[in-house]
Amino acid sequence: MSPLGTARRVWRSTLPESVRKLAAPALNLLLETYIRAQARAPHGAEAGEGPIKVVGYFRGTHGIAASARLAARAFEALGVPVERLDVTDAKLDWDGRLTAPVTAGAWIFHLNPPELLAALACLGPKMLIGPRYGYWAWELPRAPARWRRDARLVDEVLAPSRYAADALKGARVPVRVVPHPLFIEDYADVIPAPRRAEFQGVSVFDFNSSLARKNPQGAIAAWTQAFGDDPDCELTLKTQNGSLFPNALASLRAAAPANVRIVDETWPYEQVKGLIAGADVLVSLHRAEGFGLTPAEAMALGTPVLATAFSGVLDFMDEQSALLVPFRSVLVDDPQRIYAGQAWAEPNLSVAAAALSRLREEPALGQRLSAAGQARVARQLSPQAWFETLPAMVQAAAHRAKAG
Repeated sequence: MSPLGTARRVWRSTLPESVRKLAAPALNLLLETYIRAQARAPHGAEAGEGPIKVVGYFRGTHGIAASARLAARAFEALGVPVERLDVTDAKLDWDGRLTAPVTAGAWIFHLNPPELLAALACLGPKMLIGPRYGYWAWELPRAPARWRRDARLVDEVLAPSRYAADALKGARVPVRVVPHPLFIEDYADVIPAPRRAEFQGVSVFDFNSSLARKNPQGAIAAWTQAFGDDPDCELTLKTQNGSLFPNALASLRAAAPANVRIVDETWPYEQVKGLIAGADVLVSLHRAEGFGLTPAEAMALGTPVLATAFSGVLDFMDEQSALLVPFRSVLVDDPQRIYAGQAWAEPNLSVAAAALSRLREEPALGQRLSAAGQARVARQLSPQAWFETLPAMVQAAAHRAKAG
């Protein structure tokens, strides 16, 4: 039995739960060391046959989970056989582990390096036959050195934007830009949420993604500068996981005037899209984005976007398709300590406020941005456009799977 198999057997059959909790950090370190030792490139690149396998947290409500779902859906839309491997619950005693080698035309892991290591520890690194690709996104200008070293776990790294790809310069394998695919037809059927005010804004974020990075405080400040406490202008901050950071949530609520509504709940994403579709503007005064999936989806929904002119969003928006806010570079200051070091953007809130006022006063501006945004998404982020950015080996595997 392999060292990994022995660890699993001991873990499941002999250790009580209390000991497991104490031993978990040390065992995780040993597993990471073991997985790295097993890493060899290429990973059966010549032997990859069969359907494409997309590995990810398919049942999650965060961006990493959404990226896996979108990729699998895009393959299906193009008629390419694809199989989903959900590792949401993967852990040492997980029943979904592989017991024999499995061949795929390509393995595409929508998991950042820490999550990829955990998945490989559960699946077994030698059980996966066929080329491996990691879909990774880091939000600061420079990814951790550990990420660049762990790139050897895959044959190529796929990044959702030029910004995210640049952050991975120096990785042990090639890095390629592959944006998220979107489906305009899906957004056409979204039912907008009922209107609550004459002019409505929305901002969407997850506390686990760093409050400082998403910068809802900036959205509140710009909204207040533009509209004061006018009840005819309401901003909804749709959040989740605020209960994990009660002090930060309380601080955000304290900063919100009466015309700023904070909803900290986990919703089905169709409901979130309905909220965005019913708004006059999506406000994303972020300090950094690896891609910016929510602004991209707002554009697909025909909702004008006000966004910081920095990082991943610049791949799919410009001054014709969005209201871009200038910024100055500042050192990262994240009280949640999710990010540290380096620098990110501090958007100009006066410019953002003026843009919000203009959007309310000029309905034709919103109409132009809506049409331009939808056209940009349809042209640049369609499944076919996405497919053309994939590595040649993945495209070839997809064609073989589709033909056979």
